[in-house]
Amino acid sequence: MSFALGQRWISNTESELGLGTVVDCQSRTVTLLFPATGESRTYTLATAPLTRVTFEVDDKVRSHEGWQMLVERVEELDELLTYHGKRLDNHKEVALRETMLDHHFQLDQPEQRLFSGQFDDPKWFDLRLGCLEHQHQHQSSPLLGMTGARVDLIPHQLHIANEVASRFAPRVLLADEVGLGKTIEAALILHRQILTGRASRVLILVPSSLVHQWLVEMRRRVNLAFAIFDEERLESLLEEGGNPFDTEQLVLCSLDFLTNNDKAYQQALAADWDLLIVDEAHHLKWSSEAPSREYQVVEGLSAITKGVLLLTATPDQLGHESHFARLRLLDPARFHDYQAFLAEEQQYASLANAIGPLLEGQALDNGQIAAISVFAPEEQALLKRINQASEEDKQRLIGHLIDRHGTGRILFRNSRAGIKGFPKRKLQSHELPLPALYAALPKEGDKALIYQLTPERHPSVQENWTNDDPRVDWFIQLLQRLKGEKVLTICASAATALQLAEALRVKSGIRAGVFHEGQSIVERDRVANFFAQNEEGAQVLICSEIGSEGRNFQFAHHLALFDLPLVPDLLEQRIGRLDRIGQKQDVLIHVPYFQDSAQESLLNWYHQGLNAFEQTCPTGTVVFDEVKDALLACLLQSPEADFPALLAQTQSLHQALKSKLEAGRDKLLELNSSGRNKVGPLVEAIADMDQSPRLERFMTQLFDGLGILQEENDESSYFLRPGESMVNQLPGLDEEGLTITYERATALAREDVHFFSADHPMIQHALDMLLTDVLGKSSIALSQNKALANGSYFIECLFVLSARAEKSLQLQRFLPPTPIRICLDAQGKVQDIAFGALQSVNAKMGQQLIQALGKPIEAALGKATGAANKQAAVLRHEAMTKMQQQCGEELDRLLTLKKLNPSIRDEEIQHQARQLETLGQLINQSAVTLEALRLVVNSH
Repeated sequence: MSFALGQRWISNTESELGLGTVVDCQSRTVTLLFPATGESRTYTLATAPLTRVTFEVDDKVRSHEGWQMLVERVEELDELLTYHGKRLDNHKEVALRETMLDHHFQLDQPEQRLFSGQFDDPKWFDLRLGCLEHQHQHQSSPLLGMTGARVDLIPHQLHIANEVASRFAPRVLLADEVGLGKTIEAALILHRQILTGRASRVLILVPSSLVHQWLVEMRRRVNLAFAIFDEERLESLLEEGGNPFDTEQLVLCSLDFLTNNDKAYQQALAADWDLLIVDEAHHLKWSSEAPSREYQVVEGLSAITKGVLLLTATPDQLGHESHFARLRLLDPARFHDYQAFLAEEQQYASLANAIGPLLEGQALDNGQIAAISVFAPEEQALLKRINQASEEDKQRLIGHLIDRHGTGRILFRNSRAGIKGFPKRKLQSHELPLPALYAALPKEGDKALIYQLTPERHPSVQENWTNDDPRVDWFIQLLQRLKGEKVLTICASAATALQLAEALRVKSGIRAGVFHEGQSIVERDRVANFFAQNEEGAQVLICSEIGSEGRNFQFAHHLALFDLPLVPDLLEQRIGRLDRIGQKQDVLIHVPYFQDSAQESLLNWYHQGLNAFEQTCPTGTVVFDEVKDALLACLLQSPEADFPALLAQTQSLHQALKSKLEAGRDKLLELNSSGRNKVGPLVEAIADMDQSPRLERFMTQLFDGLGILQEENDESSYFLRPGESMVNQLPGLDEEGLTITYERATALAREDVHFFSADHPMIQHALDMLLTDVLGKSSIALSQNKALANGSYFIECLFVLSARAEKSLQLQRFLPPTPIRICLDAQGKVQDIAFGALQSVNAKMGQQLIQALGKPIEAALGKATGAANKQAAVLRHEAMTKMQQQCGEELDRLLTLKKLNPSIRDEEIQHQARQLETLGQLINQSAVTLEALRLVVNSH
């Protein structure tokens, strides 16, 4: 491809953007402005999905001013085209530079193709109609962005995603407890925001250790390809000039990178973002006198970004001032004073306590009713009879109170206590004799504790420890006993993982995958897929500590901890790879330890002091910090060590903190976060769409038509690969092909299989691949319908009602490009006929039919356009009514809530009012265009 400023190109994957103009061209990227929608896109030169728009002599072209001309001559100067010819309205000679072409460009007109003898097989007309119908259903669906993620249908996750992603520029804190799926919630929100046009430029900031996890999760879960920005990438991009952060729409980088590189931070600040996502937000330390640098970086970015998602599992009760600081990032105007925040929290705490019995289906006393009435003064009549009220009235009251809850609109927090579906955790510890090679290892020095807990890492034994360490034989025996069952194994270092896997191979022949930080992302993916396979895969996956970060292996329920980490949060991360919502079986945790060793002491401290193996332990880090010195003394068997006293202190602290956490649970907030009594219809609708065979059947036809070979793998999956007769290149499908499934269960069980749904980008690319082509725009067919007169003919016209708009306005919710099919008989009367199987005609017969029926076809087109406009008027009215009802109700709700809940931002109300007004204008301005034309002649 050769690009020059001013050239006109069209996007093969986003044809709705109209005609684009090249406004910038670098050595690696090209930027196009699409004036029809006011949007711009930056593409990598090597893979830009663009087609140059050029016209030939005798073509009709339209200027951006609306007039048309017939091209008589084409001139090229400095790689730009100028068209010379006569205007069709006044017949004046004109010259039209390609920069002045109509921005609302559509590929070749159907009637032009038909009358010039360019017609296609009749199947293409049907496929074009099918593509438009699927595209219409997808863009107007309330489930847009919710069906295509590779996730289980877990109610609280879907509720949060649907609630948050439906807002303009959401600014929320996702604070579910560990294992409840905050990353999945963020992915769903992001996916829906992008597909609905609410966001296009996204920046994700995470700790360095989680960068690759997020990269993989975004690609695997929601098919979003983020670009990792680090020192090396910025250096390479700086050579091209401009802001490196403007070269990608979706950017992922570590918070450490921006914290330690002020130039990169300033560049990130200068870029324009729609959505900022920050993981592990509890690391953002703050005080009014000395906020941390990390906090300041996020504060600066959140100030210039419309939407912000903060993720943290740390309970706010363990650091309330830091909790306030996170809310301050989301709404600094409201959360500007910590003492005022505490006073407000106290008010809402009294509401949460008062409403408790109502949530549990119990009667309220007079004090509780009085406390509730403060927050719902207009509900006095209902409150007087609340204990006798219907369940429907009680749920309505609860809904009103949730809307008005202090932080209920910007804070979502679910606890394991309030969510069902978690497995039990069972510890299976195995005492082993301490081998002689470890008994003499030092108990003093900088690394003494490391060598006591992981003795195989000591330099004196690290080369051959697998020959004498009894944990190796124990591990082999465990795998043999669990033959046929998957076992995830985690140990502290990559060296240990590699050596253990080799010992396993030599001594037993058991196949093992090894997963460690020294591998590339592709290598880790390959190993993880090898472990996930049922029959041909590995029985065991041996991971270094990186295996406890991000990956979920819920298909396994055996966890072997070859050693124990010193930090409780790390232990919880390890167990959390299997103990997650959706796990179907009890998680069995196998822990070998040496008798009378630091390993035994640490095991007992975790188990007897914190119950950290069999219960989640949100208190672990706080307790560890408090008893750290005493714990280290016991692990190193110092003279002052007193293990019984340590256990007693640990148990006391643990219980006190647990009680504080339970007392601090805001059950009203959790009810709002869980979606209980609200999310059922959404889950059912997604499940129903999963079960529908409609998409699978149509895509089978479309792939076949496009020349893509689809081979059946098994009952639930197919293999796609390019065929020799492919119409065009399908983005995402290379020569090696790929395995796909339309079944969610298969996609969840097999990481190597693509989950195809209406949301999947390859589905949309395939639809666009046909709709941006000329195939099916004009066709001629023979019918053998004996119920119709022999020799009769019919004109099928496929129109599209559409308008152009910024994606953020979400016109497609109410009026996406809408197909209108009009079929006329020879007398020009509208008919509703199903022709059945149609046959194609050869070129000679087609030309003869066109010559014979040319004038009647032209006359029919005028009548069909009139009929289409009548249907369009009805469709506009329906779209306007739907839009005014939905947008008007939301605006009224926000205006009402603004008086009661300060979390409603003026920006949201202004956007809703603008959307209501502008969409009304756009719907009225929508126009009907002819998309395809088919002549059907009946002959039998």
